[in-house]
Amino acid sequence: MKENLLNNEEAIIKGKAVSFNHKFTEAEFRFPPIDTQEIIWEAFGEIEREYMGYCGFWGNVIINMIKEDCIKPEYLASNLNGVNETGIYMLDNAINSNDNKKIDECIRRILRSMSNPAPRGKRIVFNDFYLGKAYWRWNWANKMSNGIIGLNFKEILNTLDEKGYTEFYQAMHTGGGKSYISQTNVLGGLLLFLNKNPETLVKNIKKIIDTISYLSAWKAIEVQSPELNKQEIQIIANNLQG
Repeated sequence: MKENLLNNEEAIIKGKAVSFNHKFTEAEFRFPPIDTQEIIWEAFGEIEREYMGYCGFWGNVIINMIKEDCIKPEYLASNLNGVNETGIYMLDNAINSNDNKKIDECIRRILRSMSNPAPRGKRIVFNDFYLGKAYWRWNWANKMSNGIIGLNFKEILNTLDEKGYTEFYQAMHTGGGKSYISQTNVLGGLLLFLNKNPETLVKNIKKIIDTISYLSAWKAIEVQSPELNKQEIQIIANNLQG
């Protein structure tokens, strides 16, 4: 795996320049808290942003983290959704099982933890891969705190929590009509709205994003201010409730 990664043009030799002066616990590796997110962000401060979406680059970083004892190899098998399902437990469970599906799921988890792109392509960097998700959440919070008035960095990061970021990362990163969400003014309006209406995140956020994408086809909401877009989103939310 190391040989393949180092021969991958996306791995880039600069992957070796990333250094963490920090040993991650298993829980911290899976769900980096705010202070660990900052460590991750700062570790990549001098790396060109384009590399941060490359699966090969991140895979190389993970190999170096294991070599430098920043993470233990068994962390890679940790169950994304489990609280007590550690990597050791998941590995033992798979090795001692005759269930091919369980074994397959364990292998897929390990590969995703290394930012292996199959079967979901580069999308894995932004949501299924722990360090990538932490980096890109911080990146969006940093970008948007400089692009909208009325929300500071911490408020945006809180809105882009595990649940919030997961709900609309796909719309921001995977292209198509929904990529309008990544426009500063559109995302700014959405963040302004969600900050005041956090319950909507759970109930109707997918429908709201779909409606915004539809509106963007004939109404240039991406050139409106975040404040005006917040009003548009409020109307959409009211109609959904009605």
